[in-house]
Amino acid sequence: MIKMTSPSDECSGVFMEYRFPAILIPSVLRLLMKKIINGWKHLKGVHCGSAALRDICLYYGHDLSEQMCFGLGAGLGFYYSCEEGMSPSRIIQPRGPLMEINFLRSFGVDVTDWKYEDDNERASADLREFIDRDVPVLIQADICYLEYFDSKTHFPGHIIAVCGYDDSESVFYVADNSFEDLQTVSFDNMAKARSSKARPYPLSNNRVEVNSLEDGFDAGEMLLGAVRKNAEMMLEGRTTLRGTSGVEVIKKWAEDLPSWRDLADWKWTSRFTYQVICRRGVCGAAFRWFYRDFLQEVSPVLSPFYGEGLPDEMNSIGQKWYDMGMLFKEISESASCGEGFEQASELAFDIYGLEKRYFCFVLENFPVVSAAGEMNRRG
Repeated sequence: MIKMTSPSDECSGVFMEYRFPAILIPSVLRLLMKKIINGWKHLKGVHCGSAALRDICLYYGHDLSEQMCFGLGAGLGFYYSCEEGMSPSRIIQPRGPLMEINFLRSFGVDVTDWKYEDDNERASADLREFIDRDVPVLIQADICYLEYFDSKTHFPGHIIAVCGYDDSESVFYVADNSFEDLQTVSFDNMAKARSSKARPYPLSNNRVEVNSLEDGFDAGEMLLGAVRKNAEMMLEGRTTLRGTSGVEVIKKWAEDLPSWRDLADWKWTSRFTYQVICRRGVCGAAFRWFYRDFLQEVSPVLSPFYGEGLPDEMNSIGQKWYDMGMLFKEISESASCGEGFEQASELAFDIYGLEKRYFCFVLENFPVVSAAGEMNRRG
């Protein structure tokens, strides 16, 4: 109830009462509402998805490194897209599908995929409702519409954690790996970023709310299972709405690379490929050095079954990817592509062979489970 002075009774001090209809009270209160999740902490990171997961882990009391989050999510992969109308006209993505989902499932979250919503207003209201309950939400967004990036390039695969909102300013607060502090995104731009149809990753307000992360899992089994899962995904291939990811896609890319010389946008395609391999939150080598650091961190668990060589193998693969990125940078800065794409093709075939050998080794040497439930080394 709000007391208002009657214009005709101001001198006499007489007040009249006005009652908002009950249905309007939440809307009226929300006009004054600012909310950031209680106890939320954000740390700047390397990769958008793993940094967002690390922030959520901290919120729920799990102090994990970014590399651990990436590895538990079986984060390695490789997509190759060449759809009509894209800019650039060829796009690779060296990260695997559903990394965030894989990670959350390993901590007992009942989720199998991202959740989708076609209604932008409903999607925005859902975010605010989760924040009101102190539940962080992972979303996918196109950086072209995130004003704090000030970018004209469409990239709808960016992962951020939504952790607050301010209705008086019409903004959401988000945790983004590229920034030390929380960033703000206007309600309007958030709707555009979350529903962008830019290819090859069109969005429909993709989100996953994280209500909790469970405790009590066997760390050894969890880590071994994640390493095996990534090997299976790479060798068998995984197809999602974003396409197919896997080792054989690297081979297809290697076969196609010589034809890039005929692309009208070969310079931009080469520059973007360099960025994806070396600069866009990938730790310098298409995530392979990032995954190497994960393997090194968990080597006490892996070495009894695989020996000490897995981090070194992944380091060598990462070096090849780094060399590939530098080659594409050189091509993008040249007046003519020359034989550059033929060289890139040869290097891609080398990477294909190294990755296939690595992931086959992981599966062939995965520990045997005895009748008593113990894991033993093969052979």
